[in-house]
Amino acid sequence: MDTYEVVMIGNSAVGKTSMLSALSNELESYNLSGRVALEPTTHEFKELQEQWKKMLRHVESQKPFTTLSPDIGIDATLVNFVEHKFDFKVDDSVEANVLFIDTRGGLTGELNEKLIARVNNAFGVFCVVDASVLMECRASQNEDYNCPKYVKKILKEVYCDGDDKQPYFIAFVLTKCEKYMATGKKQRELSVAFHKVYDNIVNMLKKVNKPPKVYVLAIQTMTCVSFLKLDARGWPEFQVRPAEELKTKDCAYPLVILLKNLIEKKDKEVGILGRIGQILGFITDLRDYLGEVDAHIEIPTFYEEL
Repeated sequence: MDTYEVVMIGNSAVGKTSMLSALSNELESYNLSGRVALEPTTHEFKELQEQWKKMLRHVESQKPFTTLSPDIGIDATLVNFVEHKFDFKVDDSVEANVLFIDTRGGLTGELNEKLIARVNNAFGVFCVVDASVLMECRASQNEDYNCPKYVKKILKEVYCDGDDKQPYFIAFVLTKCEKYMATGKKQRELSVAFHKVYDNIVNMLKKVNKPPKVYVLAIQTMTCVSFLKLDARGWPEFQVRPAEELKTKDCAYPLVILLKNLIEKKDKEVGILGRIGQILGFITDLRDYLGEVDAHIEIPTFYEEL
């Protein structure tokens, strides 16, 4: 049975685990009554859902316009990797596995060899970037916090080593984006800031032997939490603003990116003699599930295919 691994990379506190928890919250809406489903199987994922509910309660307990306490995010993992496995089921039969691999934040800035190996063998990579630091802080702070140079070194190590096993897609996921998704002007400013810092990585990826598909999108794991100001040290502070309901924004679209690329990869395998029937059936089932997901998800407010 095939397993498709997706690795989360990014420094501590950028929002990797919070993004995954928000995705877990939205996933419950897409396991519909149809014949195709993506179902979590690990105890760690159930714990992640509990952490999401804890974060929700924490935000709900705050008065509007008050500064959030530092423990707003999901508790980071102390081990190097936490795996969250999903069964891709068709008519209650497991056809494939999807494995989301959450990583300890410090690994990105350490150029950890085990992290590089996991990225090298992954089907896809979600590189998580804190948009508030990218937009509001000095370039040196962004370098320390979002670690773009280390991200480039990791991807260069993976794509320039001549190995055939390399990620099929890379998605840069910008978090803490409530302020920067509000207007078209703010979205353009976010795009300019991203490209100024990350275009050297994107251009490097376009020149490798087998270029991956590259995306950038903005998400908000909690729509009522927004950037407030820089503190005395020059780091972002956030506040709760009034909202009718606490919800996520665009957090399920990484799943759409994963499914679309999985379908595309399988389409390319159709010509392999002896597997054509199996692959065509799997592609059809994937498209069924993607159709269910697409029926509930709009294209993100901020989204680019590079």
